[in-house]
Amino acid sequence: MIVRNERVSPRLPLSSSPEVASTNKPVAAEPARPFARDSFEGASAVQRTAQVAAAPTGDHGKLMREYLTGARPPPADFEQVMGYKPFQLQTKHGARMQDPHGSASAPGKIGPDKEFDPAAKTHDYGYDLLRYYDRKGTPLSGDARKAADALFREDLFHYANDQKGFGDRLKFKAWAQIYATAVELNSRVQGYGPP
Repeated sequence: MIVRNERVSPRLPLSSSPEVASTNKPVAAEPARPFARDSFEGASAVQRTAQVAAAPTGDHGKLMREYLTGARPPPADFEQVMGYKPFQLQTKHGARMQDPHGSASAPGKIGPDKEFDPAAKTHDYGYDLLRYYDRKGTPLSGDARKAADALFREDLFHYANDQKGFGDRLKFKAWAQIYATAVELNSRVQGYGPP
C-alpha cells in the first residue's frame, strides 16, 4: 500500500524573529486548514489512543532498561493510566526508577524482603510498564519482561556483593538466587507477557 501525505507548507526560518519580520514585507496569514481526519473511522477511542501511545519500535529489552534506569522518562500519560508517578532513586550502581507502592512480595515475607525492597520497587515499575503498554493496546515484546527480570537479578546480586562480611555475602547471594529464579520461572510460565 502506498500512502501519500499532503504537502506541508514551508515554515519561516528559525532565525526569523518578530523584529526581523517587522522589517520585511508583511506576510499574509495562511488560511487555517481543518484537521486531517485519521483513518480510524470505525475505531473506538481506546484504539485511537493506543495508536497515539504505541510502544516504540525496536529493541524492547533495551527500552525497558532505559525506563528502569531513568535514561528514558515514563510515558506522558503513565501516571494517569497507572495511578502513580514513579520516582528516581540513586544507588551505588546507578539510577533506578521506582514504584512508590511496590515491595518485595515473597510468600509469607520470608527472606530479606526489606533489604531487597529497592530492587523490587524497580522491578514492579517494570511490570507496570508492561501493563501500561498492554492497556494501550500495544504490548511490549517478551524481551521487555526478560530485561526487567535481568535487572532485578543484577540488583539483588549487587546488594549481596556489597555486604562486608563473607557470611552476609553468602547468605544474601543465596536469597538473591531464590528470589531471581522465582521471578524468572513465573515469567516463563506467563509466556513473558504482561503479568
